[in-house]
Amino acid sequence: MSTPVSGQIRVGIIGAGLIGQTHSMMLRQVADRTEQSVRVVSVADLSHPAAERLAARWDGARALESAEEIIADSSIDAVWICTPTAMHRQACIAAARAGKHIFCEKPLAMTAAEASEMAAAIKASGVMSQVGLVMRFSPVYNVIKAMFKEPDAGRLLSVTMRDDQDFPTRGVHASAWRNDPSLTAGGTLIEHSVHDFDLLTWMFGPVTSLYCRIRNLNGADGVEDFGATAMEFAGGFHGQLTSVWHRMIGRPSNRRLEVFAENLFAASDADERGPIVFQRGSGAKEETVSESEVMAEFSETILRERPYLAPIQDWLAVPYASEDAAFVAALKGACEPDPEFAAGVAAQRMVEAAYESARSRAAVPIKT
Repeated sequence: MSTPVSGQIRVGIIGAGLIGQTHSMMLRQVADRTEQSVRVVSVADLSHPAAERLAARWDGARALESAEEIIADSSIDAVWICTPTAMHRQACIAAARAGKHIFCEKPLAMTAAEASEMAAAIKASGVMSQVGLVMRFSPVYNVIKAMFKEPDAGRLLSVTMRDDQDFPTRGVHASAWRNDPSLTAGGTLIEHSVHDFDLLTWMFGPVTSLYCRIRNLNGADGVEDFGATAMEFAGGFHGQLTSVWHRMIGRPSNRRLEVFAENLFAASDADERGPIVFQRGSGAKEETVSESEVMAEFSETILRERPYLAPIQDWLAVPYASEDAAFVAALKGACEPDPEFAAGVAAQRMVEAAYESARSRAAVPIKT
């Protein structure tokens, strides 16, 4: 484990867009509940007004125009990389070489090869790193995962997920770069459903092969708005993932998950707090785990497994808060970073296998 940061953790945020703003907000919640253990001291963005607006939320924080300025600052302990995907690699490798601890948003890079290069730089430098696979902190998925770990559930039979979102160049997401092939690693599969590929393997175990079809209706080369992926899990069961970027502005970004085991069915149309509909055994009726019950079970479990999240227990319903609090705790030496960088590399490799399958129109094995 790397040497923990002594004293207040000084953070530089690289990228002042939507996700940079989100992490700033979450770090504020962590700071206010941990005796100011962390503080954002610099924000960099190619749009200086955007950097100024975000920096203004932290007393004394500086607004800068380049990642290089943050990375060159010897007083900064850690960086949060929140830029468009194409800029992740350069910022990550430079930060690692400068001895900065690294939180990097997903997807890690434009290609799995680049992601592996970033991982190698981090390993060589000895800094701590964490990747933004935030769905691992979702209360509803933690509860569903636990349900299917119970022996009475029986063997898993099938997993089905639909992930849909308004095309994220407008509305609540409003990120024009998502439709620019020079800045994005692809479309809905890599820029959004990389979460799902990671989540499904985290919940149900490794995938041995997959078969994928994609479609592009929006016209930007390489930015697909539909993907259908069939997965074969090492556990001997089958999974399906449907990923959609649609044009229904105002429809909430969400996921539907359905899971069948021999003696248990569970489903949820909400990807944070539930509720969960489930049925156990023969002759039983469907029942519901309410949002409040999901949160009670999740809070008890995660605080037992990750006691260092106790200071933000009033924010556990927000996965981004748990994610950032976990990395802050790792930087202070309370735990190891989780999910670590390798998880992001593995998820990116799975998505690349999906793209390869779509090109070849054949199933592709997943290398472990």
